[in-house]
Amino acid sequence: VALETRALIAWMEKMPFVLGGNLQGGELVVTFPYDRTRSQGVTREQTPTPDEHVFRWLAFSYASTHRLMTDASRRVCHTEDFAKEDGTINGASWHTAAGS
Repeated sequence: VALETRALIAWMEKMPFVLGGNLQGGELVVTFPYDRTRSQGVTREQTPTPDEHVFRWLAFSYASTHRLMTDASRRVCHTEDFAKEDGTINGASWHTAAGS
């Protein structure tokens, strides 16, 4: 086992974490947590997390290397153009999704 692999294993045993993702067919945007608004009756609002910078970075890393998401002439998503957001958005700022 490589030294780097051992170091990563040791780190993961010390600080366990889980990273998951949801795939939505056809949309040209990467959302990051959370996808549910916190305020009762509000359909869109920012829902930042303490580690939002990590989620923004992961979302941008994917969006910025996706062939269609980086195409300047790509279609808009329904009526929204996420190009101005670098192809990423806080999920609840777009639409709320219970259980997400």
